[in-house]
Amino acid sequence: MATAPATPPILTVADVATTTDNMNRVVAVIPDDVARPLAAAALEGIDPNARGYFAQVSTAHPADGWVAATVRTIFEALLDSPAVSADVHEWGLGQYRTWDGGTFFGFIVGESGWDMDTRWWRDYNRTGDLRVRGTATIAPRSRRHLAGTCTF
Repeated sequence: MATAPATPPILTVADVATTTDNMNRVVAVIPDDVARPLAAAALEGIDPNARGYFAQVSTAHPADGWVAATVRTIFEALLDSPAVSADVHEWGLGQYRTWDGGTFFGFIVGESGWDMDTRWWRDYNRTGDLRVRGTATIAPRSRRHLAGTCTF
């Protein structure tokens, strides 16, 4: 099994493809080498045996860390995309630029796990390591000591 790089690659807005699936849900497609560590980060701190909504929130990743920076880049790409920008406000990012925080209720997936032509999952059973589980959230500045932290 391949090991993850010590420092995951830096994501840029240009690296993020934005689209909707065939049910018009917003999807951010990112490079696989970014998706894998981000998907792993989304699962950190989640007890697989726990039940209930709050049992499914990941560890809060630091505001100045790679995870939060990557999610902020994805948020910016979604907000700048003509393909989905009108829909993104309905998908949780309407206040992101005002309050420096928000939640994305769409999907984040690695490019090998998404078929841009059919607008649907590619080889779903074999690409689970490329699907970022949960709802990517950046805590708004009003959250004081949590401001800028990232959870899923």
